[in-house]
Amino acid sequence: MDGRIRELGIADYDRLLALWRRSEGVVLRDADSREAIARFLAHNPGLSFVLEEDGQILGAVLGGTDGRRGYLHHLAVDAGHRRRGFGRALASRAAEALVARGIEKCHVMVLRTNAAARSFWASAGWEERADLVLMSRTAGGRDASSRPSPV
Repeated sequence: MDGRIRELGIADYDRLLALWRRSEGVVLRDADSREAIARFLAHNPGLSFVLEEDGQILGAVLGGTDGRRGYLHHLAVDAGHRRRGFGRALASRAAEALVARGIEKCHVMVLRTNAAARSFWASAGWEERADLVLMSRTAGGRDASSRPSPV
């Protein structure tokens, strides 16, 4: 694998947002605004990473924890650079950072309709759970699925 993995910082936000926008399966919401991502990174230092090659961000993952479980969000690799091990390397790096904090169980949320992402995670050793239903609520009771993208 070429490229260098390093910690993601808020200075990467514009390039990160551009990667997410061109990555199918990444759904952007208000929680992905610059301010929200800055709060997320401050709350979860050392758990989110980018993969750079020649100064270009080719992939990224947000890692976080509630102190009990880990969560990976918005793993994305630029379409022209997939199948080179970048996604696996990013997921592994974030999972290792969580383990270093004593967090041994990690979850990732994938759109049911995103067959490519489901296949990726399964091939990387992650198990799809059939025993859980994800339920969400947005402040004020608004339906999260109908909220506009912040960008």
